[in-house]
This record gives sequence, C-alpha cells and structure tokens, in this order.
Amino acid sequence: MRTALSHSEPVSQGKTRWGRARDFLLYVAIAISIVILAFAYAFHLAKTGGSQYSTLKWLGFAGITAIVFGNAIRSCRRQGLWRKRKFWVLLGLFFAVHCVLGVVLLMRVATPPWVLYAVLAGPEYVVLAMYLGHFLDSD
Repeated sequence: MRTALSHSEPVSQGKTRWGRARDFLLYVAIAISIVILAFAYAFHLAKTGGSQYSTLKWLGFAGITAIVFGNAIRSCRRQGLWRKRKFWVLLGLFFAVHCVLGVVLLMRVATPPWVLYAVLAGPEYVVLAMYLGHFLDSD
C-alpha cells in the first residue's frame, strides 16, 4: 500500500548559518509566545473562575491537529507535493472533516481522557496518508 507520506527523501542541507540562526530565533519566539499565552489564559481562568477542564480538551484537540497536519505537511514538503494546488485542496478538505468531527465529539464529552488523543492521533495520521496517497498518485 503506497501513501503520499511514505517516502523518506533527505531534506536539502543548503541552509546558511544565518538561515539556521533565523530559524532558531523564530522557534524561540514562538515558544515564548506560547508560554506567555498559556500564563495569560491561566490568569484569566483564575480571575473569572472558569473551568480548566473545558479548555484542556480544546488544547488537546488543537495539539493533535497540529501534530497530524504538521507532520503531513512536512512529509509532503520533502517530496515537493506541497507546491501542488491539489495537495492543499485535499488537505483542506480533510482538515474540515477533522475539525467538524472533532468539534461535534468534544462538545458531547465533558472531559475526554488524555489517552484518547494519543490513541486517535496515529490512526488519523495513517488515514490522512492513505487519503493523500490515493488522490495524489492519480497525477
């Protein structure tokens, strides 16, 4: 079974020293922003008396979404597929289905177990890879 994400071609090593430093600084800035947002949200919850558990389920969903789709984009970038419009349309459709199903499921559950995110992330990534492989191989 062939999938769009199964190739493992090496990434080009053509980055300059400034390019690597810029990327590192960007990663640090993103990490600092995430930490600041987390603290700001924690203070907001403490001030308003909101429930931390309702927020955690959405953060977990956002994290799994970022992992699944981030890895798919990274893998397809290595193959040059990410320059094709068809790839982005297919990924967007899968993302829309993922979000609709995720929102519907999470709205019905008060506090989902964390292990559920880990159990569902792997199969979802495999389904995404097979989906992209099936439709992108027809080119």
